[in-house]
Amino acid sequence: MARTKRSRRSYGAGEWGRNRVRVFPDPKTGLFQVEWRENGRRLTRSLGHRDWARAKRQADEFAAGFAGPDLNGKAETEPEPLTLGKLFDIYGEEVTPTKGRYSRGHDRAATRMFL
Repeated sequence: MARTKRSRRSYGAGEWGRNRVRVFPDPKTGLFQVEWRENGRRLTRSLGHRDWARAKRQADEFAAGFAGPDLNGKAETEPEPLTLGKLFDIYGEEVTPTKGRYSRGHDRAATRMFL
């Protein structure tokens, strides 16, 4: 039995290799998503609506500015830099309590050695 073709509507804006952006509907929810590449990684964010004309306009604006995904008026904030001390603190709070007595002592000794 032949498969029926699904409507796969997408819109691309920008130049290849520079500021290429693609807008497409999510197959499950129908909400439009924007897709772009940053440092070789493919990133995708939801636009939060189902309006095709508005999605195309946002793709053009995003490709023209290409400053980042400030699509819904909210800029994404940069996370604080993770230091080795913070990393060991998180590990000590979340992982170490689940270990046995000997392993907990080893974790404390290793933390003192590296910090």
